[in-house]
Amino acid sequence: MTQSGSSERRHFHRISFEGVAYFECDGSEHRVRLLDLSLHGALVNLESEEQGDTALEGSHCRLRVPLSPDLDIHLDTRIARVTGSELGLAVERLDLDSAQHLKRLVELNLGDDELLHRDLAALFES
Repeated sequence: MTQSGSSERRHFHRISFEGVAYFECDGSEHRVRLLDLSLHGALVNLESEEQGDTALEGSHCRLRVPLSPDLDIHLDTRIARVTGSELGLAVERLDLDSAQHLKRLVELNLGDDELLHRDLAALFES
């Protein structure tokens, strides 16, 4: 798929948010590198392609994004795609506190209230 085809399909703005996150699937937790984040999903990089080989598209997993020592965003996700050591995760559910923190994080990084409101409208339509 071309880059323009991918961006035409995307309804949510991604923010570059590099940092450490924790990915739990099938009872085991892995430290991952968070590459970007949106109201609808996340892109993470596993430590090795071998870990990616064991990740199955469609699997339900949990992503924990630490914001501070006492504050995490918790996302219930589904593996939407696996490309080498990268996993594209689709958010399926999140608690109210995590939703508020994620919304604020996206809002601060987008710097445009109109873009945030479009993302929120698209989230409720999906």
